[in-house]
Amino acid sequence: MKLRNIALSLAVIGTLTLGMAEDTTTSTETTVDAQIEAIQEAPAQERVRLMNQFKQRLMNMNEADRTAAIEKLQSRLQTQTQTRTQDATVQAEDAAKTMTQTRTRAQERAQDMQIESTQEMNRVQNMNQHQMMNQAKDIGTTVVPTTTPTTLPTRP
Repeated sequence: MKLRNIALSLAVIGTLTLGMAEDTTTSTETTVDAQIEAIQEAPAQERVRLMNQFKQRLMNMNEADRTAAIEKLQSRLQTQTQTRTQDATVQAEDAAKTMTQTRTRAQERAQDMQIESTQEMNRVQNMNQHQMMNQAKDIGTTVVPTTTPTTLPTRP
């Protein structure tokens, strides 16, 4: 009977000890995750302080927990860096696309203005030639136009 009570007591103590160990591990993982998240979200100066606290905590952990915590930190920071790089790439591509569109619109506008200018010059030239011919008719002499109308550029 005594042996049975002792065995039962040891079993209960063992169960309680294992339960507490699991709680500690879960608690450690949760606080490590919370620290890593705080490090990621903090501004630069605060990040340095939080990182130093994290390092202090790592020194107090056993090797397995320390390795797991460092791997978590590395993977999260790497993911964050990749996301920032991808975002920057998308922004750069959008900016380049916008610049190209703006340049294309400016070139089209310049061509339109050149065409309008050429048309206006031709209109004025034709008007001057008609005026000269009308004046020559009034005087009774023949005037031969000395210039030819400019050809209009066409859009590609």
